[in-house]
Order: sequence, then C-alpha cells, then structure tokens
Amino acid sequence: MKKYSFKTFTAPLLVAAMISIACDGSAKAKAKVECDVPVLKGSGIVKMDKFAFEQVRAMKTGWNLGNTFDATSNIDHFKGQNAGISSVSSWGMPEPKKEVFDAVAKAGFKCVRIPVSWSNHLCDKEYTVDPSWMAKVKESVDWAISDGLIVIINIHHDNSFSESEFKYGRGFFPTNKCYAESEKFVVRIWEQICAAFKDYPETQLVFETLNEPRLRYYPHEWNFNASCNKCKEAMNCINNLNQRAVDTIRAGGGANEKRLIMVPSIAASPSAAIEKAFRIPDDPSRRIAVSTHAYAPFQFAMQKKKAGGQSKFTDAHKAELDSMFHSLNSRFVSKGIPVVMGEYGATNKDNIADREEWTRYYVGGAKKYNICCVLWDNNSPKNPDESERFGFLNRNTCEWYFPTLIEETMKVFE
Repeated sequence: MKKYSFKTFTAPLLVAAMISIACDGSAKAKAKVECDVPVLKGSGIVKMDKFAFEQVRAMKTGWNLGNTFDATSNIDHFKGQNAGISSVSSWGMPEPKKEVFDAVAKAGFKCVRIPVSWSNHLCDKEYTVDPSWMAKVKESVDWAISDGLIVIINIHHDNSFSESEFKYGRGFFPTNKCYAESEKFVVRIWEQICAAFKDYPETQLVFETLNEPRLRYYPHEWNFNASCNKCKEAMNCINNLNQRAVDTIRAGGGANEKRLIMVPSIAASPSAAIEKAFRIPDDPSRRIAVSTHAYAPFQFAMQKKKAGGQSKFTDAHKAELDSMFHSLNSRFVSKGIPVVMGEYGATNKDNIADREEWTRYYVGGAKKYNICCVLWDNNSPKNPDESERFGFLNRNTCEWYFPTLIEETMKVFE
C-alpha cells in the first residue's frame, strides 16, 4: 500500500531565457551559474532525441501493478535481507498472473509500470539480487510485453527511513553522509537489472532510476524548499544518483544504450522538478524523460474527507491542474524534454461522477502536452483508509471495479 500523501502546487513557472553554456552544480565547477532552464550537466544539451518523445507517445496511457513487487515486507524491521518471492503477496495482493496484463491491454492501456523493490532481496554483502527474485520480475515483464505493453521497471521502495538508520542493505538515503553507500546500492542494482534485460528491445522496456527519492520524515519530505540547506543537499545527492544510474544503464550493454530512462526530482514532485536545483542527467543517447507523480489536486484526489478532503471536482481544482501541466510543459516539454506522470489517481470517496469528470480533465490536460499518465492501482477500492482507495482492477477476476473511469480515460485518445 502507498504510505504517503502528496501535495501538488499552483504557483506559475517563471520562464527565463535559455543560456548557451552548461551548468555544473558540482564542487569542481569553475563558475557558479544559475540555470533557468534544464540543461544536461557537462554537455549543455537540452533537446532530447526524437525517440524519447516517440516512446512516450507510444506509451499513451498506462497502469501500475502497485503493492506487489514493490512490497517491502517491513524491511526496516526485517532480520535478514532476502524476503523471498512470497513478498509479492505480503501487502495483500494476489500472485501476479498473465490474465492481469491481458485485461490491462484489452482495456486500451499501452504501458504498464511494474514498481520493484530490491533491498529486501539481497543474498550477500555485495548487493547481489536473489536470482529467483530477478526471475520473478522477468516473468511479469514478459507477460506484459507479450500483450504488446511497454513496460517500466524501477528502483522503488528502497529509500531508507532515516539517515540515522541507514546502513548496508537499506537502499539509499539522499544526504552527503549516506551518499557513498547509496551510490553503491544504486549502481549495483542497475548493473544487475541491465544484465538481466539487455536483450529486451528499447521499444518494449523503459527504466526509471528511482521512485520518489526524498528525505523521509523530514519537515520537507514532500515539498522541496529552496531556502532549506538539507533540501539542497538532498537535491544534489538525487541529481548525482540519477546521473550514476544513467551512466550505469548506458554501459549495461545491448539495448540499454538506447532505451528511454525516466528520472525524478525530490519525491517525484512536479513542483520540485521545475526547481532550478534539479538537473537532467547528461546522457550521450539523449533519451531521458522527467518522471513526476501527482495525486492532484490533493484535497480531491487523496485527502480524507474528515481531514478537509473534498469529493466534488470544482473549477478551482481544474485551475490547479491547468497550472501544473502548463508548468511542466513550460519547463520541460516545450524545451525538448518529455514528461511521464508515473503515478496519478483519485481515491474512491463514493463520488463516481466527479471522478469521471476528474479523469477526463486530468488525462486530457496531460495529453495536450504529450505527457503520458500511469494510473496507480493498489487493488483496494474499499480500503479502511480513505486516502488509500486506489483500486481499479480486481486482480482475482480481472474485471474493473469502476469501468466508466477506464472508459473516460480511453475516450481522451479517441
């Protein structure tokens, strides 16, 4: 199940003039230059190769196999480092089966995101992934690809709980103190993913470096604050981890040199992504997309009613979505960098008509800027926690809990 709430933003983006020199945020930079547009560290290249946009366009709209391969079996309380393949059911999900992907493809989705956690599937002190776990991941990837779906896999719930608890086997944590061990984890995991999937064509498989990397349980966990030194430190660490992941993938042989790579800012937040401190990794293949998540507007899409959440989709909510997508377009898409909304959704508040309207508006607003949206699904439409009711596909019967929401999604592309 998802463990967080997400607040989006409404502040408009200030579009500044492009600059012709590269920005280097490292300590070795000869000059400190503030960048008002995203640039690739070192090369200064902004525009991505046309394949990046073609791939995002081919992905159209997607679906998440949530709370399955990403389930961590309470890793922070886990005595060992290998939870075994049974962890796919540890958060209450049924075993993955091909019929699930059949149903997703039949509904009209063109991509599926399979979030994967790795830190609870290690079998030695060198960050070696249990081969049976890798095989289990590959099984579902193969099922999805056999249905013609483009697949996204990533490093998911491997962000350690805190700097003080961070150690070997706890994934990563974006602070200077934890950086060296975090980098080892990220590089080793991506080396192994690349080896396992190097022969999968770039048109079928997409890699996402990290999922919502952030300072867990810090005051600014979900919202980057440019005046906060800890936030700036975390952003720099995330920029570097993204770069190391890209470097590792491109050196991974086979189609890894050419496949699309998705990279997030802090918490995969759209508002953090448009910050000047966020850097797009330098990529010789120029096949990068920015990865963002937005359960937005938060009051409608995720907040509990008893905490002030709203079940009516209003004009004010529409304006907030307009601002978010316009900002992502201004910052990235219009400058040649595609965007993928890797997670989105509106929790079930017994407000199906408003969710239908929200779906049309959200997916339609993203499509206007060629932003691919991937629906978060935790198979829990009646979760006791109202903020966690993101169930859309019944994974036992392979029927949709709310078929009209899926129909409204697909109507956007007619």
